[in-house]
Amino acid sequence: MAGLAVLAKELGFKVSGCDAKYYPPMSYQLQTNKIECFQGFDLANMKTNPDLWIIGNVATRGMPVIEKIISDKKNYMSGPEFLSKKVLNDRPVIAVAGTHGKTTVSSIITWLLECADIKPGFLIGGIPMNFGISARLGKSNSPFVIEADEYDTSFFDKRSKFLHYVADYVVLNNLEFDHADIFDDLDAIKMQFHHWIRTLGQNTVIYSNCKSNALDDVLSFGVWSKVKRFNDKQQLCLDWPHKNGESSFQVFNGINKLGFVDSPISGEHNASNFLVAYGIASEFGINFNQTVRYFKEFKGVKRRLELIAIISDIKIYDDFAHHPTAIKKTIEALRNTSRKKAGTVELNRLIVVFEPRSNSLKLGYGKQQLPDSFEAADIIHVYDGSVKWDVKSALSNLGQKLYVDNNVQNILQRLLSQVCRGDTVVFMSNGDFQGILQAFVEALGLKKFHR
Repeated sequence: MAGLAVLAKELGFKVSGCDAKYYPPMSYQLQTNKIECFQGFDLANMKTNPDLWIIGNVATRGMPVIEKIISDKKNYMSGPEFLSKKVLNDRPVIAVAGTHGKTTVSSIITWLLECADIKPGFLIGGIPMNFGISARLGKSNSPFVIEADEYDTSFFDKRSKFLHYVADYVVLNNLEFDHADIFDDLDAIKMQFHHWIRTLGQNTVIYSNCKSNALDDVLSFGVWSKVKRFNDKQQLCLDWPHKNGESSFQVFNGINKLGFVDSPISGEHNASNFLVAYGIASEFGINFNQTVRYFKEFKGVKRRLELIAIISDIKIYDDFAHHPTAIKKTIEALRNTSRKKAGTVELNRLIVVFEPRSNSLKLGYGKQQLPDSFEAADIIHVYDGSVKWDVKSALSNLGQKLYVDNNVQNILQRLLSQVCRGDTVVFMSNGDFQGILQAFVEALGLKKFHR
């Protein structure tokens, strides 16, 4: 919604809004764009009389603002509907869907198009650091890149958001069960994807990941657009770490090796993300060598394996991962980049600090997968203050490297007592985690280490 507010302001609207809470990086974006924000959903936030209310899916019946909007017959619509009518009309639309990687793939595609002087518009669920903002209109006739989210649209429109996006190019990156608060099972999510595909034209190009059986199922229900598959035997991208901890991708097309890619982001999942971004870029005439050159300048996305600081040879990362698969892939990527530069295979310690905050994990869905997700970490701290299931019992297989606490300050103090030079520490949460990352960085700067 913060990105949508920026787009609305670019369109010439005077914009203000309310939400339960604002936190970085989106709160900074709203402040920078001088968009007035009110906290909470009480009637005090209706002191203005807007021409249009754009309703996000956080808003529900029973909230004073919503009840007043409905009772007074105010003009309102959902965010995706506004986007479809006011922004996406008459523009080529690139829609990136999937359980994981939407933000990263969207950001890479947008950057590749930008480097080719195409000047795309975009609305992304994070802030690409090459742009410093999550949304812009771009050139009026240029492509528009958007994350195509399967979550429901609003309290009055329970369809997935992506059903509002009539896309010309689609990325189907992966598909797993998530959003247990609105979907009963994976089949229910597959059906939403199928409903979307039924709305796409014959000239739409769909890039689908061959490694996902669930996506194969979706396509088997019926597809009327052009389908191109990536990660199959004809098109493959492999990842491995350099000795200095950097990442390199090797790209194949059929039996031919297209070449090497020195990557600013690591992990097998990001090799796949690069591959599909290259596929979309090629649709706009950007060749492989150009893609490799542009990609080297990609700076990543805030809160997606973002390196926050290096203090006393301790690397500190912030990451949005909250699904068990995303957690596992992030830890594996960090493990690959924590190799010592001396050329040995010895690994420095990897410490994970995790808040299970997604709606699915709060309900206990995915907890069985978490021990495997954390297996490659050396120390794991889990905050259990927001869940009702027994975290310590569910993760007991992790043994003595697991620490569970319902007090963030206790976690912070224990972490400070454990951390040593050469460690890598990653904080994982899809919220603000009560400011623990910032507090750790500040405290670590004051800590004295013995040589």
